[in-house]
Amino acid sequence: MMEIEDIIAEKIIARTKGLIPYDINVMNKQGIVVASTDANRVGREHQGARWVIEHQESVTVDNASTRYLAGAKPGVNLPIEYQGNCIGVVGITGDPDKVCELGALLKMTAELLVEQSREKDAALQLRIEKEHCIKQLLRGQLDETQALSALKKVQLSIRLPAVCVTITPSHPARMMQQKLDLTPSLALLLNGVFCFNADAGLSFILEGGSNTESHLAAKLGQLARLLAQPFSVGIGCTVDTYQALALSQATASAALQFGLAEPASPDCVHKSSVNKSCTYDSYYYDHHKEKIIINTVAKGWHLSELTKEYRALCAVDATGSLRHTLQTLMSSSNDMTSCAQQLNIHRNTLRNRLEKIQDITDVDYRKLDQLFRLYLGKIILD
Repeated sequence: MMEIEDIIAEKIIARTKGLIPYDINVMNKQGIVVASTDANRVGREHQGARWVIEHQESVTVDNASTRYLAGAKPGVNLPIEYQGNCIGVVGITGDPDKVCELGALLKMTAELLVEQSREKDAALQLRIEKEHCIKQLLRGQLDETQALSALKKVQLSIRLPAVCVTITPSHPARMMQQKLDLTPSLALLLNGVFCFNADAGLSFILEGGSNTESHLAAKLGQLARLLAQPFSVGIGCTVDTYQALALSQATASAALQFGLAEPASPDCVHKSSVNKSCTYDSYYYDHHKEKIIINTVAKGWHLSELTKEYRALCAVDATGSLRHTLQTLMSSSNDMTSCAQQLNIHRNTLRNRLEKIQDITDVDYRKLDQLFRLYLGKIILD
């Protein structure tokens, strides 16, 4: 059952006390004064208000009537109505002949404030529900049917294919402080399909056929101006089902973590600047897929084993010529003729280099399974 909240009652008093030169009271559905310009009346029972609530109509109290209505003073009391229901009472203390004509103004003001507050609460609740829906999608908690139903319920739509993007701001505390102020602008910029992360970051879904790098760059530029602080961004893989959005989010987070772990590598980062205070670094999962996956799953001795042959090669290849030869052989699909042509050397020279690599690493370049170990080492370390 709806009832006027104390905070709204106090707002009614704050908004009207400068307009009406009389004491004003707001009572709840139990007839208790919950806000008043006369602090001594707060918390007291108001029999006149109880009569208004019971009969759903205004009541005027004169001096003679006060002896029969506990807690009442001369004046007028009017029902505060919302969606056809009486949710409280507002009253003006004073000579009824003087204050009654102000009753309509007071009642209208009170009901307008109630309506605005309820609309604001409804909008906030819808935003919370939208964010919860997006988080469920990004966590893989909804199948296709559930996702469609949940999106419809919160008035969102996502055109597939889509890609997930996640950002980490340079100043997380400032981001959290600005969260409420940023939300309306973010909703407009990101079509509502975004959520704040536990680490004060932000994740959103770039939808439809618009997930090209140029479109994303434009979107990130607008985001940079809005946030007004540097940030790093990870861009996940493109997916074509709602269930797969969790995979896109996971790869976006992995790309971001990978990029932040190797900030000095120019091959891993796209640096962009809108102005001095609006800069961001972006890391694309698709650009470094193999390396990101391996770095995500390979830890400790696994990493050491995967890289030991390539580390041995790096230790003696000061000029990098042997590694360049190895890279060219790999890009030539192990085709000796094509590799020699690309390097512009004789096949015998190529063979000599490859045999030298074999001596250093104990990897037979003619066997793909062994060559693959060198390839993995190169992916991880270069």
